[in-house]
Amino acid sequence: MISPIQYLSLRPAKWALAASWALALAAAHAQPAAAPPPAEGANPVVASGPAGQVTQSEVEIMVNEMVPAAQRESFWTNPQSVERFARNLYTQRALAAEAVQAGADQSSQGAQYLKLMRERALMTLWLTQSGQAAVPDGKALEAYARSEYRAKPERFALPEEVHARHILVPVAKDGSDDAAAKAKAEALLAELRKGGDFAALAKENSSDKASAQRGGDLGFFTRGKMVPEFEQAVFDLKKPGDLAGPVKTQFGYHIIELTERKAASTQKFEDALPALKEEAAAQLDSQARQRLWDAADAAAQVDEAEVKALMTRHYHK
Repeated sequence: MISPIQYLSLRPAKWALAASWALALAAAHAQPAAAPPPAEGANPVVASGPAGQVTQSEVEIMVNEMVPAAQRESFWTNPQSVERFARNLYTQRALAAEAVQAGADQSSQGAQYLKLMRERALMTLWLTQSGQAAVPDGKALEAYARSEYRAKPERFALPEEVHARHILVPVAKDGSDDAAAKAKAEALLAELRKGGDFAALAKENSSDKASAQRGGDLGFFTRGKMVPEFEQAVFDLKKPGDLAGPVKTQFGYHIIELTERKAASTQKFEDALPALKEEAAAQLDSQARQRLWDAADAAAQVDEAEVKALMTRHYHK
């Protein structure tokens, strides 16, 4: 698989390699003359030339084949990527037609290659269609989700979270300014206890520049996300507005304020439902594909002697 960004810089050889099976199929069926146009308005043409036309549906099919699902949204929002992809499909079609004219598909090796690539494509198509057919409608998926939610409540346990902000006073690696850093942290804490503005003091004094720009805000986090000394101090705080410090860690001295606490809870079914339905669909799809594969695989008979002979042809000590 290749990313949408790579489509902008694909050279002809790379495109041919990435889409070798599709090129082979096109070569097997391509004709020198231009392909007939689609029905009016049914399947708009996005690229064309002497070798024929590339339609919207063809682009969509190949995007689904070559662009990972997680990257398709960004791909479809990039006009240059889509245009380059359509252009590459036309180039593929033109070169496939040239291959047919040159008789590339008539040699023994060429014919075998095309047969294998066609079988590979048909296998992929059949497994995909069979997997999709095995996925039930939304109501059945929701029933599975509800069953899973009830049977495994531990999966949906949400740990306790705290929302805090801090001011970090750094200490030199050799510890030479430890006393001065601690004194500064104590002074900041005293100022806060007198009603000082935490956000303003964090922006002015904290060496943690990322959080300092947000007034020291660290957002929500669970246990295990912070260094032990910091974690212990913040989770020991009881109510919003409570302060802790100076707390010494490997980074220096921290002044910490608890701003909010969320008790441990269970994720609501409605919130877990989308992921559970997706999980069920993926599992059923995978199982259907595996059944087909296993059934066909079980019928295979491999000649071990010929396997060894083949290996000998390609490897000599």
